[in-house]
Amino acid sequence: MNLLKRFIAKIESPEEAEFLLNFSSYILFLIGFLQSILFFFLLGSFRNFYMDVLLIFIFGIVIRFSRSRVSVILLCIYSLIILAGTTLTWFGIAAGGGNNIFLALLLLLLSVRTAQVSFQFHKLTDTKLVWKNILIRHLIAIGFAFILSSSLFISFIMISKFLGITEMSSLYGEIIFESLPISYILLLLPGLPWAKKRRMYTISENPS
Repeated sequence: MNLLKRFIAKIESPEEAEFLLNFSSYILFLIGFLQSILFFFLLGSFRNFYMDVLLIFIFGIVIRFSRSRVSVILLCIYSLIILAGTTLTWFGIAAGGGNNIFLALLLLLLSVRTAQVSFQFHKLTDTKLVWKNILIRHLIAIGFAFILSSSLFISFIMISKFLGITEMSSLYGEIIFESLPISYILLLLPGLPWAKKRRMYTISENPS
């Protein structure tokens, strides 16, 4: 209960905002873990929903190790899509969405609060964007992501030829296609060597 009260309470300091952002990332990891168990053991069809679980984990990682406001906005949009699809499936209007409307609603509420906390953190610390570093890091990330994705594609082709496989599974195609945006996002994390000296924003020495 104390954690819940702290999570919804007014934020007074950057430290409180950082604590709540980290807490939100752990909840996202928990939701992703619960979803993976639900899909694998109860629905028996983890393959059809693995991307949802993977996206949840990626959002958790980005929020935990970065303070990106873009990521929390995308999380809110993603949560709205998940809730809409789950609601339509729940009422039998459409098929293909999730079945746990309560988990989808929890994800949306968590996303909205996380976005609010993220913007509050940047306001309290009076951050300023460094556009030059933003451009450089995005160029580095997309370059390495393209190399990784291309290497994965070439490796699949070579292995298929070596094993005499003439038709590739659609799952492998999805993995190759999705490796580009996923690696691109992860390569933007601030803990990487080229990112440490190129911060995307600076924090004021005397935040309000």
